[in-house]
Amino acid sequence: MRALAAVLMMAASPVAAFDTMTRTMCQDSWAVFADYLGLIEADMVGQTQSITATPQGWCRIKGQSAGFEDAQFATFDWRSDDNARWTEQEIPPLGLQIRITGLDLSDVAGSTPDTRRDLTFDATLRQEPAAGQIILERAVLANDMGDELAVSGVIERVFLSSTSMMQVSIGSAAFKAGLVTMTLEGRQDNPFGFAIDAELRGHPQARQQAAFDLISRLPEGVIDDATRAELMAYAGDLPSPAGTLEISAASERGLGLMQLGASVALSFAAIMEDASVEDAERHQLEILLDGVTISADWTPAAPVAD
Repeated sequence: MRALAAVLMMAASPVAAFDTMTRTMCQDSWAVFADYLGLIEADMVGQTQSITATPQGWCRIKGQSAGFEDAQFATFDWRSDDNARWTEQEIPPLGLQIRITGLDLSDVAGSTPDTRRDLTFDATLRQEPAAGQIILERAVLANDMGDELAVSGVIERVFLSSTSMMQVSIGSAAFKAGLVTMTLEGRQDNPFGFAIDAELRGHPQARQQAAFDLISRLPEGVIDDATRAELMAYAGDLPSPAGTLEISAASERGLGLMQLGASVALSFAAIMEDASVEDAERHQLEILLDGVTISADWTPAAPVAD
């Protein structure tokens, strides 16, 4: 955990000065984004007219407004640092902040109606052009029951100074370090409404066993015995654990798309050679996590006295 904290601290720089967004800036930003998405002119115009700016200088989209009738959120706010990079040069701004309320992930995650959650999402993302880094300072997904999932991380070898460099960066970008923290109240099964395999729904022991199996397949060298024990302890409290789980990951040389592709290809080759699914998955993890170290800490919540 301390090693990861050091990486993130080294990547950190003074807080970005985010622009005070006006409605014109917001609409121009959306127009560029819509063009990237390939929206037809009529849809783009309708959506653009629905975008406003808050008194605090954030761009805002309201769910169910014209052009956003199918939106799975109540409000979507954003603001940028050096927004002109995006609207005038069509390259990413130096920083981006997002706030979403009333977020419903059920359609995206394939969840069932009984697992739908009313969520909020906040994220701050910025880039360090000279260092070729994208830094996710913090992204937080939370529900109204006190459960929270927070993520931060660093991606290296990303250069966004032009469209051509952006294309090159797709192949060179590599994950360097990340931290995931889940704070769980234990009052809800599946507090964030993520999709769960149909065979595991309503079967706590099956979910525990699936977690145990995955943890046992994590290669030695990627996690040590202490981390494996912490993860096993968390899995033993499924499906409604209460406490805080902190997982950090770091890659010595950077985890990129080539390594990800190799792990998938070799796993497929193993299956074609009649290897068992379990052996193929284990081999895939060995390739995918080569050079990656993971540490974890599970702190159960203190029992509440009656």
